[in-house]
Amino acid sequence: MKLLNTLLDTVKTHNMIEKGDRVLVALSGGADSVTLLHMLCEISEKYGFSVGAAHVNHKLRDTADRDMNFCKKLCEELNIPLEILVCDIRKEARENGMSEELYARGVRYGFFNSLGYDKIATAHNKNDNAETILFNFMRGASTIGLCGIPYTRGNIIRPLLDIQKPEIIAYCKENGYEFVTDETNFTEVYTRNKIRLSLIPQIEDSFNENFVNTVTENSNLIAYDVDFLDIEARKLYNGEIWADYVKDMHPAMLFRIIQIYYKEKTGAFQNLSVSFVKSIVSLLEKNKTGSQLDLPNGFYAYISYGKLIIEKKEEIPEFEYDLVPDKPLFISEIGKTVTLVSSANGKIFLKNTDGLKIRNKRRGDIFYPTGMTGKKRLSDYFTDKKIPQKLRNIVPILVKNGDIVSIIGYRNDRRFTDTSYAPYSILVKEAENAE
Repeated sequence: MKLLNTLLDTVKTHNMIEKGDRVLVALSGGADSVTLLHMLCEISEKYGFSVGAAHVNHKLRDTADRDMNFCKKLCEELNIPLEILVCDIRKEARENGMSEELYARGVRYGFFNSLGYDKIATAHNKNDNAETILFNFMRGASTIGLCGIPYTRGNIIRPLLDIQKPEIIAYCKENGYEFVTDETNFTEVYTRNKIRLSLIPQIEDSFNENFVNTVTENSNLIAYDVDFLDIEARKLYNGEIWADYVKDMHPAMLFRIIQIYYKEKTGAFQNLSVSFVKSIVSLLEKNKTGSQLDLPNGFYAYISYGKLIIEKKEEIPEFEYDLVPDKPLFISEIGKTVTLVSSANGKIFLKNTDGLKIRNKRRGDIFYPTGMTGKKRLSDYFTDKKIPQKLRNIVPILVKNGDIVSIIGYRNDRRFTDTSYAPYSILVKEAENAE
């Protein structure tokens, strides 16, 4: 009864469940999720909410089907609905170029959210929280990482966070609740397992037998500070980040504003690691237009004339196509149709039309701009024209036998301005497939 009261206090203190809610338990079959399911079922009628469960079979272990079948049996006994997703995480993660852990997490929560429940209850406990705090500390997390696992995040609730793992095991034994055990939890291959199996027991034996409670209490105090600073950072944030912020703003605020901006632009639920944030600050300090930094999950940060931009990286591959006069050429990479036409008012003059091609920029490109003397690097010209880095690869370029004729839409090359030759113009239409 004591453990159930602890769960009730946690639920009430953090406003986790409201009357009429449909609560989905993320059920692995382990002691934690089995305990959570039993407890929520026990109090659901009294507090006016309903309970369902969901299980994901990742196919990562030989015992995965055993765990799935156990969950089926348990939910049948409790007479609650169970949704199951079976997927080959190892194969899918490899195909998507992601780590198994990160990809599996995305699959799980995507599945849980697709089921339409009001709340998703996960079985993280106080020991999990202590492990997370130590793990974050050792990998160099900020104070946000030292807050540990939040009680709630959006529609995710964690009712067992004030209960320790030994209490959960004892609760299952006292009530005769069966559960399955993930054998990989007892191998010290993974860092988290080493923290749980070796580091925390050593700390408890040699320094503080009440370490799990102590570190949890400290994390709660840190969370208060973090919450206050986040509120103040949001007051300063106006949707943009400029290089001047580095010298005008306290680092504590700047770091938080960068995190806010990152989440806003990427939709990420997790903060950037401190190393990435520091690298972004370095970009702002240097304030060099075009300098950039790769970020997780296909995003990147770059500086554009004193302003920080975070966007999804859209790789435009190199392209090159033969161009025949008067024949529209659709360039799928940039969604434009280019046509070279004879024109009395044309600004390009060609002796003949042999060797004409349309391509995008190449490293080392130079041309001889009209109205200027000498030659110029194409990259310098783009910088002078304040063309953002991300747009430079989609500018079509007309070349003849390797020489640039025109930076289409911007400037022609003066080597092709001899009016004794035939005049031509370049027509460009957006998103029109000539085929």
